[in-house]
Amino acid sequence: MAGPAPVGRAAAWLLALVVGLGTASCSGSSDDDSTDDPARPGGAAVAPAAVDIGDVGTEADPLRIGVVVSVTSPSGEGQDWLEGAQGARVAEYRLDSGGGVVDLVVVDDAGTANGAATAVEQLVEAGVAGIVVATSGSHVAGALESAAAGGTALLLPYYRGEAALPDNAFRTGPTANDIDAALLAGLGLQGLDKPFVLTADGLRADGVGSADALEYRGRNVEKLARRIITSRIRGSIDSVVIAAAAANQAEISSALRGQADDLPVVMTPEATTPTFGSSLDADAGTIASRFSSAGVDASDTTTMTNTREADAVAAFFAALRLAAADPAATDLFGDAPFADAAAEADTASHDAVMSIAAAAASAGSVQPAEVLAALAGLSVDAAQGLAGPTLDFSDSDALPGESVVPLLATVQDPGVRPPAANGGGARLFWFALGPEAG
Repeated sequence: MAGPAPVGRAAAWLLALVVGLGTASCSGSSDDDSTDDPARPGGAAVAPAAVDIGDVGTEADPLRIGVVVSVTSPSGEGQDWLEGAQGARVAEYRLDSGGGVVDLVVVDDAGTANGAATAVEQLVEAGVAGIVVATSGSHVAGALESAAAGGTALLLPYYRGEAALPDNAFRTGPTANDIDAALLAGLGLQGLDKPFVLTADGLRADGVGSADALEYRGRNVEKLARRIITSRIRGSIDSVVIAAAAANQAEISSALRGQADDLPVVMTPEATTPTFGSSLDADAGTIASRFSSAGVDASDTTTMTNTREADAVAAFFAALRLAAADPAATDLFGDAPFADAAAEADTASHDAVMSIAAAAASAGSVQPAEVLAALAGLSVDAAQGLAGPTLDFSDSDALPGESVVPLLATVQDPGVRPPAANGGGARLFWFALGPEAG
């Protein structure tokens, strides 16, 4: 079977946009700290969107970064993260704006182990400085096996598999244990201790614990909903935990609507993807409900707080808005305006690209072996342009476990993204769940 083919290259080098740009504010003078900024609602204008972290490529020798995505995939094998992976383009835009020359090389692995292995082989042969595997699921093992003997860094912002990572691979997102701990903490904060645990698509929520548990195989969701309601009436459950791909999470949540609208639903991070909101809206006609999940507090709602973390995320959204307004900026695949994809880009893929750039700057080289050597042991934070927590590459799991927290959903849009193309789909926004939730 033929391997996956590149689905696009980054657009030609973007012009530096920061000359004379005091801040990325869209609504006022940079001299007025009280100015409302779309990237920081009600707060101070954010820092410049561009990132200058040293040698990140030249016209003659650009920093080339591979990005593996799953444009299509079996359920649970990475397609949920495709839209969020547009954050990689935001990182490229910021680095180019800061004076670097960065080229993203994007390959589709089709959500299969063979496709993932072939994608990594193609990118290594192309001589990229590092690879962001912007997908998830068991098929990512193919990418890890393919890369194990190589000298190119692999960064994994979405993969939660428990298999040991090769020396050149680094997880920049939460581990499965991190997610389980945060889900359990979220249940506790809401005063819940008897969840009905549903699993599907090879995803699990181990460690949450339950007297009621079931693997959902995608058949007769109405019967499943009746079983859950019966368990609730009997008093054996007080909530539902769903570990599944976003579309199945939405299908189950929709089936419960009208029968148990007040039943708390706790979900693995697939619920934080745009796919969940749009699928739920299509199934149920509304997305409002009591949903919680787990992840990093580095998203739209984070900008509404007065913290250093909010400043870092606001800088990401300022860059996102600039890229969306730039007619020369394209989406991750280079075949559509970035404005069409800006409503979905996330910080996880952005931070993975930024980390490779930081390693290249530290090495003073874009050669993969030198970038990998510089990355191992490197600590990367907001000073190098990260939107999320500090990543410590002295460990294969670079994201500190304490950075993974319970999240609660809201339908209130903080307004830091440009409007979605053609109105977009329904979307949930997620904020850190505090002790007051109980």
